[in-house]
Amino acid sequence: MADIAVSVACEVAKCLVAPVGRHCGYVIFCDRYVRQLNGEVEKLVSTRDDVQSFIVAAQNDMKPIKPRVVEWVEKADAGTTNARKILENDGIATTTCFYGWLPNPKARYRLGKEASRTVKDIKELIEQGKFVHNEIPPPGLVGGVPDVNSSAGDGGDTITDSRASIFRGIMKALDDEKLKVIGVYEPGGVGKTTLLKEVEKELRKEGRSFHMIVKAEVSQTPDFNNIQGQLADALSLNLKDKESQQGRRDLLFQRLQRDPNEKFLIILDELWGALDLEAVGIPSGDESMNRKLLLTSRDKSVLEQMHADQIFRLEALEEDEAFRLFEKIVGDKLEDNEELKVKAAKVVTKLAGDIASMST
Repeated sequence: MADIAVSVACEVAKCLVAPVGRHCGYVIFCDRYVRQLNGEVEKLVSTRDDVQSFIVAAQNDMKPIKPRVVEWVEKADAGTTNARKILENDGIATTTCFYGWLPNPKARYRLGKEASRTVKDIKELIEQGKFVHNEIPPPGLVGGVPDVNSSAGDGGDTITDSRASIFRGIMKALDDEKLKVIGVYEPGGVGKTTLLKEVEKELRKEGRSFHMIVKAEVSQTPDFNNIQGQLADALSLNLKDKESQQGRRDLLFQRLQRDPNEKFLIILDELWGALDLEAVGIPSGDESMNRKLLLTSRDKSVLEQMHADQIFRLEALEEDEAFRLFEKIVGDKLEDNEELKVKAAKVVTKLAGDIASMST
């Protein structure tokens, strides 16, 4: 009978010791649990950022995102917020009692317990994130994508005095919500592209109103597949799975219409005739509220056919203005060298104010 009593007592003791030890551990190992929680939160944030970047890439490719993936991101955000609130209590746990001789056991117990349990929750979220990552459709690999976020035209300021007013007019028109299509033409065919680069560089500065600037060169014989490809590259949109022009058109259209709050500037350079925007995949009419068009052509009538709201004409540079620009481009090489100045003047006269040729 005594043996049975001892055996029962031992089992009871075991049941009591384990919980007591665990609860004491919350106080003793509080700092360790806090460090662990900090580390796991960093891992979760990193995993969440990776998943989100793949989501954005897939969305840009117009691929569907499973609800489970979105749900995991929401849980990860909530878990991170909760963990950071717990970590904010770390300072409270350093308070002391008994006239500063001992750390406050009650505060350390609460923090250690919350941190320990939250570490387990965060680890589970990280593991779930690995599986969720595999459920995101891989983005299409697009070769030769231009860096649309870099500044265009790093070769110095090529806006001359006579064209500064045109430049300011274009910038003002682009800021005007009422104007949807802006056109620039120059009968001689020189200077439009250079001016466009300066406009693009200015627009890419912080504080401008466009989320994305996409550009395509149209040329004299428009190749719809090529134009669609240029636009898709700028949008990081994969068109390789779409063999038909209609399929490519639909995907471009969906991408440009995906978010009504996302504002686009679409630059179409070197129009030789009216371009069917709908056939390319560019929204028009009531469906184009979130985009502006900036068009260039040698022919004003082409811009009129494209229903440009405002049209700017570029004149060829005067010879003295062209020479000053040439001096700015070549730097100090012309100083105190009369022979070189004479040759430079002949070059400028021959180029007839062609900024692009002088800049190369």
